Amino acid sequence: MPRFFGSISALCLAGAMSLAAPLAQAQEAAPAASLATGAKVYDQNGEEVGQIAKVSGDRVAVSIDGNGLVVPKNAFVKGAKGPALKAPKAKILAVLRQAEADAEAVDGALKPGAEVRSADGAAVLGKVTAMAPQGAVLATREGNITMPRAAFFLSAKGLAVKVDEAQFLAGVRAARAQKKGG
Repeated sequence: MPRFFGSISALCLAGAMSLAAPLAQAQEAAPAASLATGAKVYDQNGEEVGQIAKVSGDRVAVSIDGNGLVVPKNAFVKGAKGPALKAPKAKILAVLRQAEADAEAVDGALKPGAEVRSADGAAVLGKVTAMAPQGAVLATREGNITMPRAAFFLSAKGLAVKVDEAQFLAGVRAARAQKKGG
């Protein structure tokens, strides 16, 4: 099942495109006007990759082969045919496929009873008690909280969230305070 505009894809692609940075440094940034919904998107070599599905602030959603990803505007350079990403098409597609595989692995592990660890794996932050449309409900020592699916990844120690223990606890406490106040 395609994961349209997965944030994991965006993070992975941004990392992959940094590999092409030396080549792209000599290229001019894509004009903002060229980053419009419906515009074709090319790779660094001028090969068509997809098209822009949406532009929101500094982020651009690109539709690629029925899937998609979100990248920052500065990931584009001015290509001969139009806006181009700072990586070859093969690399973009490989990163997108890997991100989809990673997301499927997280979905497989994200089920009731699963322990959830901090990003470094040092602390067990909670346990998944249920799945909700917004994500996973975690039972924590601070009480239950719902975390979006995009917050999870698979570490060497299992299911984890993308923050350390202190950041997680601060976020839970801030969410609780906001809920009480609002």
